[in-house]
Amino acid sequence: MIFKNNFFHLKNFFIKFFATGLGLGYTPLIPGLAGVGLGAAAAYLIHPLPFWQKGVITLVLVIISIPLATEAEKLFQKKDCKKIIIDEVVGVLTATIWFSYLPFKMFWAIFFIYSFFDAVKVFPANVIEYLYGGWGVVFDDVVAGGYTAIAVALIFQVLKIIIV
Repeated sequence: MIFKNNFFHLKNFFIKFFATGLGLGYTPLIPGLAGVGLGAAAAYLIHPLPFWQKGVITLVLVIISIPLATEAEKLFQKKDCKKIIIDEVVGVLTATIWFSYLPFKMFWAIFFIYSFFDAVKVFPANVIEYLYGGWGVVFDDVVAGGYTAIAVALIFQVLKIIIV
């Protein structure tokens, strides 16, 4: 019986640890921004990889994040608990994998652009966030990442026109 209780405590610890972005979700003020920062750091680290590898990493994180966020919601006893920030990491990765070249300054722009789209919840993110458990938690951020990618691509096009 002791082993069983210890196992569940350990399991719950790891669910919370990863769902909160290695504990950054416990940041007292605006934990979502800590998640965006962690996502930007992760995106910067994997950015030199080929597209297919970035895509696989992002897809695996999406697949892992859905049940992780579902279980974390149960543990925190709150729908889309603000401590759960693995979804922001996935959203930022979704925004950045499409680009073969992003200068370091663009990661700062992505930080702010993604934060905007994540907060505003532009359709269909505002509907998706109400899906069951981790599906809603994760996929509204994937949508925000998609909007961020489009905005960054448009910024690149505008800059290209201005510079040329």
